Amino acid sequence: MSGAVRGIKENWIVGVVGVAYAVSALLSVPKTGRAATVGVATFVELLPTLVTVFIFVGLFQVWVSDEFVIKHLGEGSGAKGLALGAALGTVIHGPLIGVFPLLKSLLAKGARVGVVVAIVSTWAIKLPMIPLEVRLFGWRFAALREGLLLASAFMMATVMELALGDQWKPPDDVALTMPAGGRTIDV
Repeated sequence: MSGAVRGIKENWIVGVVGVAYAVSALLSVPKTGRAATVGVATFVELLPTLVTVFIFVGLFQVWVSDEFVIKHLGEGSGAKGLALGAALGTVIHGPLIGVFPLLKSLLAKGARVGVVVAIVSTWAIKLPMIPLEVRLFGWRFAALREGLLLASAFMMATVMELALGDQWKPPDDVALTMPAGGRTIDV
């Protein structure tokens, strides 16, 4: 496959956005200009987060061994691995756009799919925010919400593992790559 065709295939969403902006401009140039301004402002606002995430993922790739991930979060980790993943999800902060590269990196190092599902599913539970939630909504609301999120994380993890099967891997053509001294490291 040629480089241009591969680039288009890997970045098709850019084309979709371009078409959406073209249609929007036909309907209203001022609104399209405002939309572009909001989009650029959002990108600029998220850029520090993305850079930080990629640096963190790089550190994670180098300092956390595959063996450690496989032992604690891999296929043989059982319920303990899911519980650890669920716990990790409750302490990870920031937008999901920053969490997904880390999750892909975990998969690449041998974490099982269920652990990744547990992490992203419990991401909505923020341990430091629980006191505020209790203050604003009461113990009953907070305990029920956290409990349901936790229970659903374990259910989703199990269902996803069964549905995807043992041999599932994320597609290679969407790997995030970072140049590293003339070579490429997938993250």
